[in-house]
Amino acid sequence: MKKSIVIFIFCALFSQFFHAQLKVASNGNVGIQVGTNTPLSPLSIGDVGSSSSRVTISANSYTKGLSVTRTGTSSYNQQHSIFGSSGIVSGRSAYGVGGYSYSSTYLNTGRSWGVVGYAGNATNGYNYGVMGTHFGTGYGAGIVGTVNGNQDVFVPGVYAGYFVGDVYVTGTLTGNPVVNSDKRYKKNIADLDTKTTLKNVLQMLPVEYNLNQIYTKSVGDSAVVERPLYDEKSQVFQKKHYGVIAQDLQKLYPDLVYEDTNGYLSVNYIGIIPLLIESIKELNAEIETLKTGTNSISASKVKSNGLVPSYSDITLASLYQNNPNPFSQSTQIKYYLPSTVSSASLCIYDFQGKQLKQLSISERGNSSIIISASEFSPGIYLYALIADSKEIDVKRMILTE
Repeated sequence: MKKSIVIFIFCALFSQFFHAQLKVASNGNVGIQVGTNTPLSPLSIGDVGSSSSRVTISANSYTKGLSVTRTGTSSYNQQHSIFGSSGIVSGRSAYGVGGYSYSSTYLNTGRSWGVVGYAGNATNGYNYGVMGTHFGTGYGAGIVGTVNGNQDVFVPGVYAGYFVGDVYVTGTLTGNPVVNSDKRYKKNIADLDTKTTLKNVLQMLPVEYNLNQIYTKSVGDSAVVERPLYDEKSQVFQKKHYGVIAQDLQKLYPDLVYEDTNGYLSVNYIGIIPLLIESIKELNAEIETLKTGTNSISASKVKSNGLVPSYSDITLASLYQNNPNPFSQSTQIKYYLPSTVSSASLCIYDFQGKQLKQLSISERGNSSIIISASEFSPGIYLYALIADSKEIDVKRMILTE
């Protein structure tokens, strides 16, 4: 008898608890932990939901709205903890799985993830945190990323990934990157100014460098944590890099320098290529002009003086490239002259072929001459070694500011 009474009391308490937690509406909608409210979704948990949702789950802080764990093994190749499937209706949007995390006001702490994926320790090379693939005959992309809440994006082709907005990478990008350069993408097209292009390119200062570690402040739930931007074990961080300093380039070509929201500058290196091409064309034109002028001068001297240089020992004479080049203070020009050479000089010309300086050379064998930058203005110059009225060689040197 006592045992029956205990069972009766237990069932009564359980029934009261069950009915307090579970509510079934007259239309068949079921609510769990919705109190006395009428569930609006066919299944509502923690909140009454809405008639536009088949299932509504509401969770308090520090709890998961839905946690699904798949354990064990299966004979199927693909196993899904959560699988979303949605048919397409013409003129409408359809989501297989939708993730949304948003606050109407800006918060100084916390995290916001629309969709988070974790993957690891599967067959090497087959771990995907988030997997997106495109199939079918229509244009589209496996993964689309946008900014400013833009969800209506036309993808003009078939791509693995398509992004609307800036993309930031701290590691390397491997592949065959190309840049849109079709004329139909451009307006206000104009030739480069040949008078300033070469001058500006000569003022660019290439440098070699290593990356400096940058720490970003990550505001957590209870404290501010500094996290390194670069993986110091990566090749990107350990290897040397070659380039220009953005602040220096900005003085010459501000349109090639961009500033991010934190004030850091970046360089459009692809935009430098046309400047280099134009500079090479300009240099080539000036060299051809100088060659024509120098040959005429040498030929006239030989003809007027009746000098016929010897091609035996004089062919051993050599002129070497100045070092450093470019230079801003002084540079050294090395040369070699056989002892059989009776007279020699080093002549310096501008790019129009005008002789600016002539230095007599008395030393024979291997020797050198120091040229001071104070004697000339910044620019490009040619220097020639003349031995017994014969031009041995002509080379170019660059003087910077």
